[in-house]
Amino acid sequence: MFKQLTGNLAASLISMIAINCLVFGALGLGNLVVSENAQLMPALTPMLAVTSLLTGAALLFRARRFWRLTRISGILLVGIGLYAFYSPITQLSVFLPSAVILIGTAFTFSFSNWRSIALYRIAGSILLLLTTFLFLSLWLRGYTTPWATNPVAITAAMVITALAGIALLVLKNNDSSYTKTSKTGYLVASTVIIATTLIWFLLANNDIQDIKERGRLNLQKSSEAISARLNSQVEAIQRLVQRWNTVGSDSMLELVELDSSSYLQDFDLIESLIVFNPPDTSQPYIFRSGPPKEFTLLDIPSIKEWQRQHFSRQSAVIVEKSLQSTEPRFLMSYPIQNPSQPPRQLIVTINIKKLLNVAKIQYLDIFKTYLELSDNYLLPINQPQFATRPLADLSNEHFFQLTTALSVFGEQPMQFHAVLKDSSVFWQSSTINQAVLLVGIVLALLILLTIESNHRLARERSKLFQIANFDSVTHLIRRDVLEQRINSYLVKNTNDDCCILFVDLDGFKAINDNLGLRVGNELLKTVAERLLLNEQKGIEIARFSSDEFILFIPGQAVEQSSMIAQHVLRQVRQKFEFHSLDLHLTASIGIACRQGHSVSAENMIQNADVAMSHAKQSGGNTYQVFNQAMGIQYENELKLRNHIQRAIDNHEFEVFYQPYIAANSKKIIGAEALVRWRLPTGEYVSPADFIPVAEQTGQIIPLSKLIMEAAFKHLAELDVSPDFILSINLSVKQFQRENIINDISVFAEKYQIRLSQLQFELTESVMVEDAAKVFNELAELRTIGCKVAIDDFGTGFSSLAYLSKLPVDIIKIDREFTRSIFTVPANQIITKAIIEMSHGLEKSVIVEGIETEQEANFFTRHGCMGLQGFLFYKPMPFDQLKQLVT
Repeated sequence: MFKQLTGNLAASLISMIAINCLVFGALGLGNLVVSENAQLMPALTPMLAVTSLLTGAALLFRARRFWRLTRISGILLVGIGLYAFYSPITQLSVFLPSAVILIGTAFTFSFSNWRSIALYRIAGSILLLLTTFLFLSLWLRGYTTPWATNPVAITAAMVITALAGIALLVLKNNDSSYTKTSKTGYLVASTVIIATTLIWFLLANNDIQDIKERGRLNLQKSSEAISARLNSQVEAIQRLVQRWNTVGSDSMLELVELDSSSYLQDFDLIESLIVFNPPDTSQPYIFRSGPPKEFTLLDIPSIKEWQRQHFSRQSAVIVEKSLQSTEPRFLMSYPIQNPSQPPRQLIVTINIKKLLNVAKIQYLDIFKTYLELSDNYLLPINQPQFATRPLADLSNEHFFQLTTALSVFGEQPMQFHAVLKDSSVFWQSSTINQAVLLVGIVLALLILLTIESNHRLARERSKLFQIANFDSVTHLIRRDVLEQRINSYLVKNTNDDCCILFVDLDGFKAINDNLGLRVGNELLKTVAERLLLNEQKGIEIARFSSDEFILFIPGQAVEQSSMIAQHVLRQVRQKFEFHSLDLHLTASIGIACRQGHSVSAENMIQNADVAMSHAKQSGGNTYQVFNQAMGIQYENELKLRNHIQRAIDNHEFEVFYQPYIAANSKKIIGAEALVRWRLPTGEYVSPADFIPVAEQTGQIIPLSKLIMEAAFKHLAELDVSPDFILSINLSVKQFQRENIINDISVFAEKYQIRLSQLQFELTESVMVEDAAKVFNELAELRTIGCKVAIDDFGTGFSSLAYLSKLPVDIIKIDREFTRSIFTVPANQIITKAIIEMSHGLEKSVIVEGIETEQEANFFTRHGCMGLQGFLFYKPMPFDQLKQLVT
């Protein structure tokens, strides 16, 4: 039962894991369609979603033994895994492709054999080891593993892979009998799985949205800081130009020099200030302040052209050549139009690196940010190493990237880019989400397993109730159940009549042995169906044992019960048809009715059983009503059986010996060992009383073994010639149940007995009870040197065909022929025929029961080898035999 229950739970676990994978994959694909963040960073990558769907489908196909669909799913998984090795957008590196190929390989080679199960075990073990290593590696290393670029997806992939590994480990090959799982369990567990997965997706998308908003806020703050710094410089320069436009001609140069020196000290972004004269004058400028290298930028032809074109208006330009160095520059042109002075131009050099080196909020500093000037020039914002880079290079960075257009100083918006520095920012929230997912999955599995266990335990209880109350073959109630009902009836109805019919099928064992258990069980079912036709009369029916049934007839006396018994006999005698077989049965029925007020069910059944035994002894196909004489006989036999067992245990049995002589010489040539039972009172129990009971109960086996060992021991103590033969009686049951050859060999070795001095006697029943097996044993006895004799020949089931094949040396003629040899003429003819036939088969003849000289002379004349009877010697104790033969 436990094995079956765990097998059913394993099947439920596989189905639940399959549903989990299907739900995960379906919601993952749905998330890719509806989520705004899917293009930025999907919670579940397309490959992972499809893999989850295919894994769930393959598990369901395999659980229901849809081999072709299972293998197709496996092939698709292998294909996806191979594609993922060469795909740059898997976001899971080599982990997921390897796992997918392993899962797909296991399902691709799914067959109904032990090799597939071994492959499942190997694949499942590898997947669990892999995920365990990943869990430990990522957790212990603080989630800084460079290949885990999408923590959200990889934590989900680890869970799915672990589930697939568990499913592969518990897959079995003997799951063809798929048991239907509780709908309630599936519904509740599936609801928990769907809710948990939805919560996980919501949490994951919320985390992604949070990082996304932090990135946008980072770009916005960077834009605002850059604009603020630039605007402060521009406003200061504008004030400076306005001041110069109003100053008198006499103090113009002095004021320019003073203001320029002050501005270069106060404004860190300004690298140089140059005041130019009109282009057609001989002196290009009236003043310049700053490092000499800043002045060389104005020698660049494109910058000269820009300066000339914007002499009279405000303008700005980025020096492209400076972008290729680590000192990028930004030039601004302002016209100076003082009425008392000729028109002039102010060129201001701004340090772009310093301009972009703005302070960031630590909470937002998880991105690398860039200002895009063109596709070839992205300017890093507040980065340790300033180096421009083309837009195409961002594809080599983390895939989590944001781009937005923001205004820097009131002109046309410029493109800002944010790239996630590393994925560690996701790990803390991803592990929390993973824990939520694992808790939900475990909860769903526990709910399913709990409901399923209760459901299956309820069914097992129902089955146990059926087993405890009903017979599995005939579906009749069991004997103990009927006994309880009978006892209940007897208690409640103290004055009402009732009877029990004990039905035993005649000859059923032969049918069961020859045609097999299947036919035997079908036969019992049909008998039960026929007996159930009597239930309408208020009769209760139970199967008692192998081919025995009990009918309880309440409220009826012996006369009505006898009529029912006759009806049952007719029912059983009707032909039984099984395919091409026509079988016929009869029954023996014992009837026991209520006698007095203290009768119990056990007592009534026992009485009915005794009556049934008498019916069977009468030849079967009849019924007998229990009476007191039967009860007394049964009680005596029961007591005798108990006394026999006690006598065996206490070694109360003795061995007497009756010598037999050679017919010609009248000398003793051997003796027959005979069992005797002397009571403590000194009286002897007749063997005719206890031997049949011992044969019936099987006690003959230990009794015969006891007598055999005593006879061997006595033979060892006799001082006789090697020709002296000790004859020992054996029961056929010893051949059927014991290794008789081994016992003889052990005793002979123990007491140092020559096997040629031993002769073993069996009755003619040996020829009808398992003859083939017994024949082989007898042949082996003769092979080791012992002699074999048939005892009481002519009184049993003598068969000339068996006699010609029987491996025996001696035929012993029964005393029934001896006593009537001269009074019944036919017996003399039969006896002569037996002797002549035995001689013709080269077998010796010994005659039992010789009591007169006339009988001795008759058998001597007809060539009998040995004579045995009271005329010569009576059975005697061993001490007397020892004196006689010494």
